[in-house]
Amino acid sequence: MAHLRDMQNQNTRLDPEEYFTKQERIGKGSFGEVYKGINNRTKEVVAIKIIDLEEAEDEIEDIQQEITVLSQCDSPFVTKYYGSYLKGTKLWIIMEYLGGGSALDLLRPGPLEETYIATILREILKGLEYLHSERKIHRDIKAANVLLSEQGEVKLADFGVAGQLTDTQIKRNTFVGTPFWMAPEVIKQSAYDFKADIWSLGITAIELAKGEPPNSDLHPMRVLFLIPKNTPPTLEGPYSKPFKEFVEACLNKDPRFRPTAKELVKHKFITRYTKKTAYLTELIDRYRRWKSEGHGEESSSDDSDMDADGDVDTCPMWTFPTSGDSVKRQPKSQCLSALVTPIFRELKEKRRASGGGVGAIEELENAFNLAEESCPGISDRLVTHMMERVCRFSLNGNTTPSSR
Repeated sequence: MAHLRDMQNQNTRLDPEEYFTKQERIGKGSFGEVYKGINNRTKEVVAIKIIDLEEAEDEIEDIQQEITVLSQCDSPFVTKYYGSYLKGTKLWIIMEYLGGGSALDLLRPGPLEETYIATILREILKGLEYLHSERKIHRDIKAANVLLSEQGEVKLADFGVAGQLTDTQIKRNTFVGTPFWMAPEVIKQSAYDFKADIWSLGITAIELAKGEPPNSDLHPMRVLFLIPKNTPPTLEGPYSKPFKEFVEACLNKDPRFRPTAKELVKHKFITRYTKKTAYLTELIDRYRRWKSEGHGEESSSDDSDMDADGDVDTCPMWTFPTSGDSVKRQPKSQCLSALVTPIFRELKEKRRASGGGVGAIEELENAFNLAEESCPGISDRLVTHMMERVCRFSLNGNTTPSSR
């Protein structure tokens, strides 16, 4: 329970029920629920995430990461964090309430006009411009992680995999995100920076136009192999030339040639097509009418995705995203960091020292990581099985498995 003690040390121990009143449930996740609530002192409406830390022990690093990032952010384009409280093993995270739903919700009744898309993208870009100026990478930009207030304000949410760039670590090489939106350099585990968010923005632009990202009909693991290999996706169909050029600019496989968020705000697609955010309330109203007509409820047969009134969960603020948007995540193999990665590092150093290439070694290392993302724990099982076989052969008096 060391993680739990860490959370107790980092969060106020005041009783949250003295300060906040829970109202209706608006979302459910693997480890807890999200409620609409009221700040008893200010009467302000808030969102309350309640997480059972005993059930979420493997996710505590992600939870801590989201709290850390949000507590450092002060921008009208990023979901506000008001504080966290620990009651027993339950962590209450108090967030800004955004009642307009997610950008993904707004797609459900049907396609969006370019003016709406450009307006949403402009606000995402303002959020990214702020984050990047703070040397932060979001690393999971997609429509589901873009929330709207009831007045049409657009804000970035879900910072469970956000990263911080320091002066000594100008680029990162960790493997996080959601496969369909991941930049090639992230998948290849090359050093990457904030330009990875720009690629994800380009995929999100296609998602807002088409209703889903490119390759959505394929298995996520297959997509992870295709993105670095294939030419970048393009926006096909009856869309304006500026919109297609915007997408093309974002989806350059060489991150050096992708524009920054600050540059993209000035792109002609953004400057020509956008309106005030209040215009987006038309989309919110459209979604509510569509939902009130009984649509969308058949999209889930699992009560865990429904609230007490039978409404489909439309609160992505709950989700702590993973690379596969999976449900409760299993522990990853310890042998990756303790054994596999160091071996590959040593092999690459030896190859470079002898003047050889390391491409094949990197592909094999990437295969281990992709397999682990798809099936956490598989590397430990593989290594254990190999060691058992080696021991069996040794006991039988064989020097190698092939000599049997």
